Amino acid sequence: MKRVGLTPGEVLRQALLIVFGLLALFPLYFSVVNSFKDRVQYAENLLNIPTRLHPENYAVAWAQIQGPLVNSVIVTGVSVLATLVLASLSAYAFALMDFPGRHLLFGLTFALLLVPEFLTLIPLYVQIQALTLPSNYLAIILPTVAVGQPFAILVLRAAFEAIPRDMLEAARLDGAGHLALLRRIVLPVSLPVLVSVAIIRLIPVWNEYLLPSLVLDERHRTLPVALVTFQGGGAATAITPNYGALMASYVLAAVPLVLLFAFLMRSYIQGVTSGGVKG
Repeated sequence: MKRVGLTPGEVLRQALLIVFGLLALFPLYFSVVNSFKDRVQYAENLLNIPTRLHPENYAVAWAQIQGPLVNSVIVTGVSVLATLVLASLSAYAFALMDFPGRHLLFGLTFALLLVPEFLTLIPLYVQIQALTLPSNYLAIILPTVAVGQPFAILVLRAAFEAIPRDMLEAARLDGAGHLALLRRIVLPVSLPVLVSVAIIRLIPVWNEYLLPSLVLDERHRTLPVALVTFQGGGAATAITPNYGALMASYVLAAVPLVLLFAFLMRSYIQGVTSGGVKG
């Protein structure tokens, strides 16, 4: 068999992809390597692998972030799940039901995407205070669910509209109502798109700092708030900051997202691809 060699253009493309991949992985390498260093090793060289490891940095970091990590898991999980449930109901109505004002309501929902989130921060904070919401999970979950609705409805409506109508009509002939259609056909068929929407919404919710720092009390503070606090004082001493423990806290904070992407990456790519083709 004749071996086909790579053209210079393909070699250049592969080389660029390798370089960009290494650049993308560099922050992870930097955090992991320095998380095992003490203060002296960190000051000597930021890039080398230490000859003597200091895993106790992870014990220090875990003591600082274990509570906020659980809080972030609760806030993110509940917020994303509630966003998907409510957006699925709304998207089903916009896509597969006929009622007066349907297009107007969807247009108003779409218009909300044009408003930058930072412009709504002060009104949102004032509204939270006016409603006298307690300074716990509810104070951040309700606004987060509301903010995520426009994007989720837009994507899910397009996915639901792409479902073959023959399949839905056959289910209606068998006596299926709207809830049965949604539960047994629409949601299972659209599962990759649901996963994509969940991951896209999960990342900003997990990384949200400003609003949780304003409305949550010390007991219910989330991971980004705890990391900033740890960076500002918890990882420091009178001599020098403990950058090893600080880097260890960053690594621990990234573990849940890394595991989530590892298990759901295939569904995420499938959902993004199918949504892009059908849209």
